[in-house]
Amino acid sequence: MNDDAPVVERETFETAYADIAPLLDAHWEELALFKDDIPLDVDWPAYRSAYERGFIRAYGVRIGHNRRMIGYAVFQTLERHSHYAHRWAVNDVLWIAPEHRNLGVGTALCDAFEADLRAGGPIVIVIETKEHSPMLAALLRARGYLTIGPVLGKRFA
Repeated sequence: MNDDAPVVERETFETAYADIAPLLDAHWEELALFKDDIPLDVDWPAYRSAYERGFIRAYGVRIGHNRRMIGYAVFQTLERHSHYAHRWAVNDVLWIAPEHRNLGVGTALCDAFEADLRAGGPIVIVIETKEHSPMLAALLRARGYLTIGPVLGKRFA
């Protein structure tokens, strides 16, 4: 096996916490819009509770013989959307370390989470992207994802 080939796995809460947490600062620094007044402050007990109830699925991308995490995707899963008789998975976070982009890592990550989420039957996967980071949107469009509407936000003090 090639040590540099990305390996994607569904994560337990413990591995997600241990290996995703150290990457979150770089992710936040790159993509957060309100850094000046909204600090990163992850509610890990809430994540643990949601994970234990089956409402969170986390996927990690690892490389090398030490299985170093270089990216992740976390979804909030719904067995049935409150408006539709259909399962939905809404992306919470998705990030790949910049030095590993455009090397097939994003494709491997998408292949893995799509296969896992689809295994339970028909599902809609919703992933929010940032306008100031268009690479993810380009990857998703190439995979058949559609723009389903803009997400707008406003910071109130």
